[in-house]
Amino acid sequence: MTERNVLATLASVCVLVGVDAASGATVPFTEDFNTGVSNWRDTNSQDTLSWFATGGPDGGAYVSTSYLVPDPIPPFGAILFRGHDAFDSSGDNFVGNWITDGVSEFSFWVRHDALDPLPIFARFATADNFPGAVGISFEPVMPNVWTEIVIPIFDGSPNIILEGFPFGDVFSNIGNVQIGINVTADMIGRTITVDLDKASITPSPGTLPLLALAVMGGRRRARRVRRSRR
Repeated sequence: MTERNVLATLASVCVLVGVDAASGATVPFTEDFNTGVSNWRDTNSQDTLSWFATGGPDGGAYVSTSYLVPDPIPPFGAILFRGHDAFDSSGDNFVGNWITDGVSEFSFWVRHDALDPLPIFARFATADNFPGAVGISFEPVMPNVWTEIVIPIFDGSPNIILEGFPFGDVFSNIGNVQIGINVTADMIGRTITVDLDKASITPSPGTLPLLALAVMGGRRRARRVRRSRR
């Protein structure tokens, strides 16, 4: 079996992992919004996200929303993008047990037009939206430039703030993925536009090599069986 065939077969295996919620999340998986908003919704859970075919970090498609900063500001930040199990967001490819599915990090690309650098966060929760955890980046995002945010996913990750429940209670049953911003009082009354692309979950180190070995081993066994029948 050639290396090219191994990679092609491995890619097929990865696609099959997590085809539905019962079989777990698809790892790796990237939501690139190439065909639309993929059932993601806005801060009010409404189907009003804007979709653009070009202009993303790789020149391709992305989604966008605008947020009028209220008075008072939300104390825990404003969630602007909601990828929820209930909406069938991204075909539920994010839904599953991220611990046993081997998710090592969650990443996404964002861009905003606020006047100042803006803290961006992600939130992870069950389908009931609780318990949950917040994933933070230690550096605010500069305005008007696409920036990748990477959040390591493991028990004890300094980027993960648990909302009162253990890591396993949250990440063993992910149903909702959310992305938001933290605003300050001086932003009250401003409208901030935030763009999103390439929300991704990445496998733990060693997961794909093990899958590749399994695929190759299966192929070798099949060849031995065919030879024994000749």
